[in-house]
Amino acid sequence: MTDTPLLLAYLCWTLGALILSWCAPTRWQPIGIATCGIALLAHLAPLSLLFLATSTLVTFAVVQWYPTGRPALLASITILAGGYLSCMLSAQQTGEGIATTLILPLGMAYYTLRLIHYMFESFKGALREHSFSEYLCYQFLPATLPVGPIHRFDEFTRDLRRRRWDASLFVSGNRRVIYGLAKIIIIGNYLLDIKLEGQFQAWAHQPGVIGVYFSAIIFWLRLYIMFSGFSDLAVGLSAMMGFRIRENFNWPFLSRNISEFWQRWHISLSTWCRDYVYTPVLASGRSHSLAVISSMVVLGLWHEPSLRYILWGAYHGLGITLYRAFSARASNAIDTLPAPLKIIWQCAAILITLHFVLFSFPVTQSIEHWLIGK
Repeated sequence: MTDTPLLLAYLCWTLGALILSWCAPTRWQPIGIATCGIALLAHLAPLSLLFLATSTLVTFAVVQWYPTGRPALLASITILAGGYLSCMLSAQQTGEGIATTLILPLGMAYYTLRLIHYMFESFKGALREHSFSEYLCYQFLPATLPVGPIHRFDEFTRDLRRRRWDASLFVSGNRRVIYGLAKIIIIGNYLLDIKLEGQFQAWAHQPGVIGVYFSAIIFWLRLYIMFSGFSDLAVGLSAMMGFRIRENFNWPFLSRNISEFWQRWHISLSTWCRDYVYTPVLASGRSHSLAVISSMVVLGLWHEPSLRYILWGAYHGLGITLYRAFSARASNAIDTLPAPLKIIWQCAAILITLHFVLFSFPVTQSIEHWLIGK
């Protein structure tokens, strides 16, 4: 499940950043942290380092020279998004698929969205005054480079300027790192990929719907363990450095509706889509349904620029739209249910939401095959 050299290099350079973040002279701490992030990319993905370094220099220059200039900012955002999609399409043409595009170029899926966030905030006039070293530290924070979360610039610079040694924050961060390593190594690599792999293969090869059902469960379980584990590492290591990074997962499989699921699953990505896709589309078109579906389609394209993921995003967007229409009509009736029936309804809602998510890929793949075949 996890590339061991990637994990070891990530831990090595992030721990180096942790040491420099407290031991280096205060004025050099941001540069020390960024240097470790640069070294991480130089060690694992020089092409990714070249792309991020160039993008960091260009976006900082554009923001300094044209802080609210619409043409320059929109051109920069278009180039960033186009460059990311081009890399994704190139990776697809090699036949490696989505598993490789998430790590090659390393971290590109996450730092591209941070770069676009920075440009949007400048366009809105919402960026506080900052130095290049602060921006460099933000973009090259090694804890969030490989797999997010997509942290926000103003929150990061506020923490950077207010950093003080906090033993309780350091201890809680250390605890999160232990949780993350336990998820990745013990649950992910050992239990799922070694001890249970044979059983998983047997379940997944069951005929018909049963095999599809178990394949979906195994896929989402592995995905959750990997990404939530790395998010634990990122949040924990950042906390040990004095940065409070946003949570990325909050028990998503206990969600009672699909809208709540996307408030609990990959939170930094879904809030990015809310702020930079949903809100502008809603403001321009005044259509909640169009804004929701547009943001979810963009979320799907972020995973992979393909018909399958466009349909997958539309599937979730349509699900959110239908749920909200249902909720607006049925919320009063549900609120008046007796306590025992309300508990039963909540349990049923969790199961319905879980299976809506589980079947998202099988359903959209079937639609894709039907469309292509037709």
